[in-house]
Amino acid sequence: MNSTLEEKTKKVLLYLASRQEIFCVKSQTAKWKDQELEITEYERLLARKIFKHLLSKYKKPSFRKNTLILDSKCALIERPTKARSYDLWVKISTLEKGKPVWIPINLHDYFHQREGVLTPVVQIVEEDGELKLRLVKEVHQREMQRHGVVALDFGMNSLFATDRGDLFGRSFYQKVKEYAEKIDKLQRNLQRQGIKPKESKRYRRLQERLSAFVKSEIRRLLNRIIKLYSPEVIVIENLNGFLNEVINNFPKSVKRVLIRFGLGEIRKKLRELQEEYGIRVVEVNQAYSSQACCQCGYVDRENRKDRDTFECKCCGIKLHADVNASRNLRERFLGSLHLRRMEQALRWQVERFLQNLSSERFKCLRGKARSLLTQNPYFKKVLGDSSKPEVWINNLKGDICPC
Repeated sequence: MNSTLEEKTKKVLLYLASRQEIFCVKSQTAKWKDQELEITEYERLLARKIFKHLLSKYKKPSFRKNTLILDSKCALIERPTKARSYDLWVKISTLEKGKPVWIPINLHDYFHQREGVLTPVVQIVEEDGELKLRLVKEVHQREMQRHGVVALDFGMNSLFATDRGDLFGRSFYQKVKEYAEKIDKLQRNLQRQGIKPKESKRYRRLQERLSAFVKSEIRRLLNRIIKLYSPEVIVIENLNGFLNEVINNFPKSVKRVLIRFGLGEIRKKLRELQEEYGIRVVEVNQAYSSQACCQCGYVDRENRKDRDTFECKCCGIKLHADVNASRNLRERFLGSLHLRRMEQALRWQVERFLQNLSSERFKCLRGKARSLLTQNPYFKKVLGDSSKPEVWINNLKGDICPC
């Protein structure tokens, strides 16, 4: 305890902690060893501040989203023999002998569409303050001829861009923006009327439509990609980068939906693809992937002309910016650059470019590269300001292609 506090304040703080009255007003006075102490507002606020400081340092355990798994010893799944109002009944044992709890279940279409064998396992999970019961299916891998690697980059105009040059979901964000405008307009009207958005049926209906569209579109596009390419490995950028670079461009009302349903649905669908087809999903560091050239490896902030156009200042290649980024993700996977720090990603990119310059394929770029590297802050950051461009290019002086 701080020694600058008065003795009376120390006694009040000890009283509030022992009686668990820090966040609730039960009394304005405290009795300490037959002494009546008056509890001031300053002392109560001080106690709350100390308690919050302790919670930030020593966090309490969280029991949210805990799952209770019941096997056949505690829960039995039975099909109805007489009543046909429900598809299944779950019989859960209780502590009272002969008095089980029967829970009726109606199966939805998605449950029937998912291929697999129903297991005698029941999950009880809490979501949004409600208890939900889940059944578990054992999914067997489908037979599919898998070959090759496909890399996916998340864009602002199209949802997915592949290293093969295909763009999927070109109208996805346009549709999301249309919902965002309707939701924001309705939210402003409700605030002027003093109505909470959650109390409006129309607001809830728009949010449900938006979340349903996001879920169905993500699943449809990923299914389309699997059908076209049948890949053995799917390479994607770190989903946290997708969260920061793409989702944060939308207003709060839409951002919550994209985080909760969009990001969660991508992760969920990728897990399903791993289970159903045995496809391997790998996340790689996306740092500087939108500024680096997929052909020669030169990284420069000015390579990215605008949101859709990429034009390398060194080799001159011009292509869609998201396609270029997806090809860089593929190269990083092949180069075993997985989830690492941004500094390591930049160093890997610089070393790749210098290695390319030493090959015969990019011999014509050595003269142009020397003039570019003297003004490039990325190469100075990695290789040091004191080094000369000639040293960076492995002392290839006099070995420059005359063309």
